[in-house]
Amino acid sequence: MEKNNYLDMELLRFTTAGSVDDGKSTLIGRLLYDSKAIFEDQLEQVKGTSERKGLEHVDLSLLTDGLKDEREQGITIDVAYRYFATPKRKFIIADTPGHIQYTRNMVTGASTANVALILVDARKGVIEQTYRHSYIASLLQIPHIIVCVNKMDLVDYSEEEYLKVVKQYESFASKLETKDVRFIPISALHGDNVVNRSEKMDWYNGSTLMHNLEPSILEAMKTIPMQDSPYKRLFGHIVMLITILGDMQVGLMVEFTASEMRCWFNLAALHPK
Repeated sequence: MEKNNYLDMELLRFTTAGSVDDGKSTLIGRLLYDSKAIFEDQLEQVKGTSERKGLEHVDLSLLTDGLKDEREQGITIDVAYRYFATPKRKFIIADTPGHIQYTRNMVTGASTANVALILVDARKGVIEQTYRHSYIASLLQIPHIIVCVNKMDLVDYSEEEYLKVVKQYESFASKLETKDVRFIPISALHGDNVVNRSEKMDWYNGSTLMHNLEPSILEAMKTIPMQDSPYKRLFGHIVMLITILGDMQVGLMVEFTASEMRCWFNLAALHPK
């Protein structure tokens, strides 16, 4: 990859979302591994940890679960950012928590994303966290949602089970502000339809996840990161701040419209350009 071409490549930010154990960290690990974006010493460390845990496979989720508590508990608490590149595009991934008590961290990670990957366990289908994270992605005006129906290996790569999840999600997707919603059946553990096409799902005629992320059809918009707020909820609603562009000053009242709702925010701080 030539240096000039690398510098000119477009940057895409995307976030993973979904419930606990839907395989978000494993999916990111698989993307990094199959894209050859992992250093050899990192891979050896992950292999060693996997062996000590008594696993028969390499636990690729360990590539993103960096906090000690996360490694010990096997969950994602903080937002883990990872950078990698392919010959076609540069990426920044935000791996966000699935637990409901860490929803605020999920909002923080998603606030800069151009694409949201919503993971759904093929065995469980669409659940409460699926709805919650999808609506948050919509409120944040993320223009593209890719629903990754994960763990297809645990339902024998069944097209019928995949279509059940698609139907469930489509039943409420019309309520979202995001109009570009795509579906991909995957197995993050085994790599099916992540970077490489699956030989076990010949019924699926669509593109792999990586093929959906690389083209310029997924626009890369400029955003300003939302900082962590001490106010989690107000009258049962999550309080969040999205990108505000233009000439601003501290203390200015801002009118914000999204999803046919009107709110007013007291601007507390500005990000430097």
